[in-house]
Amino acid sequence: MTITQAQLFFHSEQNDGEAWLIAEHGQIVRRWISEYPDLALGEPFGVERRLLDAYGITGKPEDLDPNSDLAGDWAATWGDCWATTVAEESSVDPTAAAAETGSIGSMWVAVAPTFE
Repeated sequence: MTITQAQLFFHSEQNDGEAWLIAEHGQIVRRWISEYPDLALGEPFGVERRLLDAYGITGKPEDLDPNSDLAGDWAATWGDCWATTVAEESSVDPTAAAAETGSIGSMWVAVAPTFE
């Protein structure tokens, strides 16, 4: 069986947020955009789930009251759950991969259209 995956990651060094989208077989498994938690889809997994568990959050970060102390504590942990960390756990951390790392499979690059 061939598993077809698509992944997108956004990491900002200027605190503009973190985002990732992971899809398998054409279905979104998880979409998270730290600046827009209401757009999240799917269940947290991997490092995201482990970090939530460490804070005693049994649900999803997007379900937290944004004004609660728990949400503030969770938001302060992004250094432990950057998109690069999710990328490394899901495939390859692009900030740490060397030229000789090679490919883990076929890679397709898409160019998004610009809107004026």
